[in-house]
Amino acid sequence: MNNTSSINFGLIIQTINRYVPIPLLFFGIIGNLLNIFIFTRQTFRTNICVIYFLASTISDSFSLGIGLVTRLLAGFNVDPTQYSSGLCKIKFFITYYSAYTGAWFISLACIERYLCSSTNVRTRQFVTIKRAYISIIIILISGFLAFGEQFYCIDINQQLLGAPQSCYQLKRNIACQIADSLLQFLLEILTPAIVMIVFGLLVLRNVRRKHSRINPRERINTLASTMAVPAVNSFNAEQQQQTPPPPVNIKNAAKNQLLSTNISRTAQKCDAQLIILLIIQVATFVICSCPASIYKFYSVATIYDIKSSLRQAIENTFVAVSLQAFFLHNAIKFYIYTLCGAIFRKELMKLFRLA
Repeated sequence: MNNTSSINFGLIIQTINRYVPIPLLFFGIIGNLLNIFIFTRQTFRTNICVIYFLASTISDSFSLGIGLVTRLLAGFNVDPTQYSSGLCKIKFFITYYSAYTGAWFISLACIERYLCSSTNVRTRQFVTIKRAYISIIIILISGFLAFGEQFYCIDINQQLLGAPQSCYQLKRNIACQIADSLLQFLLEILTPAIVMIVFGLLVLRNVRRKHSRINPRERINTLASTMAVPAVNSFNAEQQQQTPPPPVNIKNAAKNQLLSTNISRTAQKCDAQLIILLIIQVATFVICSCPASIYKFYSVATIYDIKSSLRQAIENTFVAVSLQAFFLHNAIKFYIYTLCGAIFRKELMKLFRLA
């Protein structure tokens, strides 16, 4: 016990806050900027799934720029949000709000992929760019309503009561602690993760069903129908002989059908790659948010416990580690896209005029 209590947890937390954010910020900011440049290119402008990816990238940029930068400054004891009540409240709100919107935009992308992969035509027609923008606006507004409580429940000078930093939840107000922790746990982590997993599995089910229903004769029948000579309406056989049907250029018809098939294959290939990227994103979100979700659930469950200084120090160290893991998900999306998406790599090369 003496060996454990002799560990300098304050130094560990300071070291984590000083040095871990530096590579996350460097690679995260560069990656998010490249994501924005690529997702706004002509190739992706009408792709609804990519619209959600772009919105999530913008949210990640705010999360890194506010949440992670302030933790870096806190590691060097120069964080202004620890001394200003207004800046403290704004920091917490933007950090929670951007993480909430970023997670839900990926959830919306999962729902969109599920609808687009459905074999039901009416279900696929439900997906439109207009509805995509409406759903984004709904998420943005609901985030303001959900996390507006932080302008009351967050303040400075909470460090004396065992908080991991001066800018934190009101320790004397148990209701604020429960509300703030539960809102983050339920709306920012748990519910989006459930939506991502459920609709991700449904997407995979739809893809399997679609592959199992492929009929190799469909292309032959479609090609034959395009080359078929249209029937000529006539009043009598004599008129048919005088006005013969217009000749059909079978070569051009076959060429048009081949072009249409190639375009369809390209679109299907793009959709398949987006599904892969989405599933990998879901997996990384669940893994990276798991430590933070565990702590939020634990903090609410033990809120009435009388904790020793050692226990508080261990919890604060776990908070520092879990937050860095959470920010990791915001910083690595570009590298996920680059490693796993051929179409993304192609657009990246075009961006730098390498292809």
